[in-house]
Amino acid sequence: SSPGVRAAALAARTVLDFLTVAAFGVAAWLTVAVTGPDPATRVAVIALLNVVVVSRGIVVVLRTLFAPLAPSLRLIAVGDETAVYAYVWLKRLVNVPVGGFFLLQAALALGLPATAYAGLLKLVGLAEAALLVVLVLQMRETVAGALRPDGASPARAWDGLRSRVAEVWHVPCALYVVGVYLIWALEVPGGFVFVARATAVTVAVLILARLANGVAHRGAGRLFRVSGDIRRRYPQVERRANRYVPVVRRFCTVAIHAVAALLILQGWNLAVLAWLLSESGRLLAARAFGIALVLLAGLAVWELASLLVSIYLERADDEDSPVTASARVRTLLPLARNALLIAVLSVTTLTVLSELGVDIGPLLAGAGVVGLAVGFGAQTLVKDIITGAFILFEDQIAVGDVVSVGGYTGVVEGLTVRTIRLRDLHGRVYVVPFGAVTDVTNFTKEFSYALIDAGVAYREDTDEVTRLLEEVGAELREDPEFAADLPEPLEVMGVQALADSAVVVRVRLKTSPGRQWAVSREFNRRMKRKFDDHGVEIPFPHQTVYFGEDREGRAPPLRLGRHRPDDADP
Repeated sequence: SSPGVRAAALAARTVLDFLTVAAFGVAAWLTVAVTGPDPATRVAVIALLNVVVVSRGIVVVLRTLFAPLAPSLRLIAVGDETAVYAYVWLKRLVNVPVGGFFLLQAALALGLPATAYAGLLKLVGLAEAALLVVLVLQMRETVAGALRPDGASPARAWDGLRSRVAEVWHVPCALYVVGVYLIWALEVPGGFVFVARATAVTVAVLILARLANGVAHRGAGRLFRVSGDIRRRYPQVERRANRYVPVVRRFCTVAIHAVAALLILQGWNLAVLAWLLSESGRLLAARAFGIALVLLAGLAVWELASLLVSIYLERADDEDSPVTASARVRTLLPLARNALLIAVLSVTTLTVLSELGVDIGPLLAGAGVVGLAVGFGAQTLVKDIITGAFILFEDQIAVGDVVSVGGYTGVVEGLTVRTIRLRDLHGRVYVVPFGAVTDVTNFTKEFSYALIDAGVAYREDTDEVTRLLEEVGAELREDPEFAADLPEPLEVMGVQALADSAVVVRVRLKTSPGRQWAVSREFNRRMKRKFDDHGVEIPFPHQTVYFGEDREGRAPPLRLGRHRPDDADP
């Protein structure tokens, strides 16, 4: 049904319930007025009528709110079991004090002594307190489940605190009920007013803390929100920002709850604010603020540097195409970022220790002595670092280069402040200290050359062979797969050697860095096919047997024979 129909049906039922209670009360009072009983009976009857009318009126209100037997008319969004449970318990908690109070008033009017009245009234209050304690114990697990964090981790202090509160929340609640009852029963001067005021302050602070926590969570999400244009061009900015949203939300939650706890303690007259305003409190607050400021400054410096490095390495052009940074930049920037991290951590740690009152002078002196001792004892390490620094600053090696250092050849996969990590063609990884590098051979610095030695038979015309090789180079440059890697035409260097079985013609092609091997393999494949098509012989090693000549130029006859193992010698 529609909300309007549901509201109309609920209002009609509530009016009928109230009319029933009102009709009963009016009829009962008229009956008392008409019958005119004696004063004692009149007092007793009116007390009973008040109990019935007031309790039934409160039950009508509870029935309207929870509608235990009519879920479609329920105003509060709770389950059927919860609605019935709340309805039953609220009826109990209302009927006991209402019935007890009016009945004791009737008994007092009928001559009950004042002391007995006061004692029985305390018993009614004790029964109400006992019901509340039973209710708290019954709700123990339900409330604990709501207080426990989802997916709580023991490593998170705040989640651990919430879990601990969830385990013991019923104890302070039960003590609170007992304490309120004792204050009322013992008639402590000003005690009930104090508890009521402190309770109101506690409830108000908790509500405000809940609202402030929600606002802080939404504000943290908006604070770190990245616009669509920046997200599209610099996706790493959004990734780094999203890492801090949970941290900021957790910090806001802790800060809000800490302030709420201080206000609640102050509301219970524990003089927390007075201590904070004292000299020791101000000193502690100033040091805590200084430490937080130092940590935030260090984090801001590190994050800003890391963000700038990430933006530069992952930047895109106006068409959102990635722009690849140079190998030197991709090598030096991560190293500089790591060095900055070490510096930030060192300065932040020393500053925090200073704020905590630790004298960092001896620490610095001790660090200097230790550094001197380490310098003498780790000369190889120092040599590695210094050599590596010069190699990197001179741009001799970069990540992605193919180099030969220390007797090993491979692709540079990584550089640290003291080692080079190479991976060869077989997938083997070599870690070479910079101190072991005496010379560097870089096969992919700025550009490369594909060098080809073409061997042909002595009978071939070398000019024709040169022309065919030039055709192969031109065809290779026209291939879209290799055109970008060949900025210049084929260079013919001439006849390199007259070998035993072949005439060697040397040519070379200028290629992009690292592409010389692929170009050489493709050139050889095309050269073999070109020579086959034009009948150019690619010789293989062979040997000519010479038997000699006499003075007249005649060669001695070649005698051929067959010898069997079983033949007799002549």
